Amino acid sequence: MRLYINVFHALFFSLVSLGAQAVQSWTVEKTKVNAHLYPGEEMLLTNGIETLNYFKAGDPQKPLVIFVPGGFHLARVAYGYPGGDEKDFLAYWFGQKGFSFLGASYPTGNKVYSKVYPAFSIRDWGNQVAAVAKHYVDKHGLSGEIIVLGWSAGGQITQSVYEASQAAGLDMSLYVSIASTPPIPLLLAAPGAISKSKNGLSKAPQFYELFKRYVTAQNKMNGHVIIPWETFESDVLGEIPVALNAIMIASRYDNGNFVQDLDWAIADTGALKFTDFPMVVTISGNKVLDNDHALTDRGNWGLYQVQHLYRNIALPALSKSEEIDPENWQNLMDQFSYATSGALNARVPGNHFFWYGEVGARETVTQVEMLRLRVRNVLSSIEASVAKLNAP
Repeated sequence: MRLYINVFHALFFSLVSLGAQAVQSWTVEKTKVNAHLYPGEEMLLTNGIETLNYFKAGDPQKPLVIFVPGGFHLARVAYGYPGGDEKDFLAYWFGQKGFSFLGASYPTGNKVYSKVYPAFSIRDWGNQVAAVAKHYVDKHGLSGEIIVLGWSAGGQITQSVYEASQAAGLDMSLYVSIASTPPIPLLLAAPGAISKSKNGLSKAPQFYELFKRYVTAQNKMNGHVIIPWETFESDVLGEIPVALNAIMIASRYDNGNFVQDLDWAIADTGALKFTDFPMVVTISGNKVLDNDHALTDRGNWGLYQVQHLYRNIALPALSKSEEIDPENWQNLMDQFSYATSGALNARVPGNHFFWYGEVGARETVTQVEMLRLRVRNVLSSIEASVAKLNAP
């Protein structure tokens, strides 16, 4: 009973505290010249908070693909660095398929940012990504449809960016989990301590050693060094706001301190707002080095996949009638069985960075296209089945 009360309280807190924020779209403006920018990058201010962005235009009728990096990373891992081979990165391969591409980096302790933002939250993160997406959609006359690729801890913004995108008038048609973790506080066990740095951000040096193992393995798979580690460490990595570790420690920044607060983290992530999640597909690697994502991504995200289909499509029709033709009902059950059978999940050879390097980057884009088509088929089939339920 106590667990039930706690969950109910968390859900109530989530709905009340986030409802007022959903209608507030963030403002976007340019910043001064930054000596640390790569060619093609742009630093923007969203509600006064810096965000590093890289935009590459494609067919304006196709969706804008947005890459959201994981913990301690800038989105440079998805579009490269000066002197690198563009074919090693996702931006190139999405461009080859005609998609516009946006690499949107949240503020870290990296030198590219002029200051740090210790109180930056996952709710802020989602609002920021939606704001810059709207900025580039309007600036380049794009359709307004967006596909968000969240890598690793980037999965935490799935609900917040969906809600913010709707408020901004964008059509977030799909969320693609790239070995990412759903926005569920404390879902993962932190591999070592996450502590407070002098600048107020969170640090976890043990992650850097793990990242090095990942990228070294991807270098070997691709037969060359994708980004030299010294460059990777200095130009890609950085300490992060503590709230962005919700999947591991569920803490917030308060007056210079890290405060554990599960209720706040549940509200910040929107974990329990099941009806307000986008359609989700997953792509995972296949290496033991990334065993947690290889084994659990399909199941972890399955809850949000089936709830999106059930609550947003099937339930409204089911609640209107108790007299449903058995054949139509069986057809709907079959459609749900197919949707939850793994049809909306894929694998690409590699570890947690399977999309990093030409081999995985090219295949990842192919899988995104396949899953996008499969989602269309699943949705149309379920919608057709639902339409028959109450037909005379």
